[in-house]
Amino acid sequence: MLVEHARHVLQISDAVHAEYGVPGVEVVTALGCSLDGVDVELAIRPGTLLAGLHGGARTLTERTTCNYGLNPAFQAEIDASGLAISATDDTTEARAVERGDHPFFLATLYQPQLASTPARPHPVFVGLVAALLGG
Repeated sequence: MLVEHARHVLQISDAVHAEYGVPGVEVVTALGCSLDGVDVELAIRPGTLLAGLHGGARTLTERTTCNYGLNPAFQAEIDASGLAISATDDTTEARAVERGDHPFFLATLYQPQLASTPARPHPVFVGLVAALLGG
């Protein structure tokens, strides 16, 4: 999704994802997260869908095993072009992006499923189901 946004909105025709090892402008780069999983402290941007899903919280701790993320060199440009950065980690790197012009377009670089249970589903999943049901 970040690569497609860079190619079609930012007009970076040779935008690539580091995971694939092809030449081009790496919009998505290697992060160096633990495959065992780590907890990351996130700052949530006020007024975003993500903030609303978490009851207006400004921070949260989430679990991740990610290996890739948005290249910080493109972060401001991506944010200004309709794909808002709604959460950052303690190094200010993007950990969630969303589109405000869509009922539910939210991508995370943490894994809500690691904190979700049938008895207590993660707020991201609750929000997705609510959007699917029209509310």
